[in-house]
Amino acid sequence: MKKNAVKLFFILICVATFSLFANAQTISVSGSLNSVKRGANGKGTIVLEIPEELHINSNQPTCDFMIPTSVQLNSKDSANFKINYPKGKDKKFDFSEDEINVYQGKTTINFGFNVPKNLKSKTIIIRAVISYQACTNEVCYQPQKKEISLKGMIK
Repeated sequence: MKKNAVKLFFILICVATFSLFANAQTISVSGSLNSVKRGANGKGTIVLEIPEELHINSNQPTCDFMIPTSVQLNSKDSANFKINYPKGKDKKFDFSEDEINVYQGKTTINFGFNVPKNLKSKTIIIRAVISYQACTNEVCYQPQKKEISLKGMIK
């Protein structure tokens, strides 16, 4: 009976520890597309909600070994995307001698796209894959990818 209790206790500690690490690097991702006319250029946004205890490397980290945040966009209805990454903030962390350019808190990435004149659909769907590496002041976690689908109305 004691052996089973000890095993159960050990399993619960392992699960709790894993949950803390998994939640420690959770970044919330959302986005939107503006309504757009056929043959015109549209605008979209991707919003990253980064928990207070974390930062993620910007798209232009200051150190070569840092993994940049990146967005890949694709759609069967549009191919010309222009992503405008925001400027990060230069911050000093315990694990680096140099300042690192990072995103913290609510970070918005804007992008543009065009809608072909001959598009017959009343909506456009754009798939976004966001790649990032979350870090605390002491440690960086494995790089992650989050995928969202954005739907916009065609006028």
